Amino acid sequence: MRTVSDKQGTTWICLELPEVPVEQRDVAVALGTAHVAIECNSGADRVIALVPPGWDDHMDDASLTQVIREHLARQ
Repeated sequence: MRTVSDKQGTTWICLELPEVPVEQRDVAVALGTAHVAIECNSGADRVIALVPPGWDDHMDDASLTQVIREHLARQ
C-alpha cells in the first residue's frame, strides 16, 4: 500500500490487487513484461492501472501520480 498526493493536493491510496482484472488481461499480455494491477482511490475517483511488480518500493511519487493522471485522462 502507498499513499501519494498529486499536484492538486488530492491524496490517493494505492493497493495492489490480488490479480489483474479480466478486462485488463489482454493489455497485460500485450505489454510483454510482468505487470500487476493496482487500485488507486481518492474517495472521489478510482483508477485501476497496470504497473511493474515492486511498484510500491521502486516507483517514486511523481511516477505514481503520473500513472494515475494518465488513467484519469482515459476515463
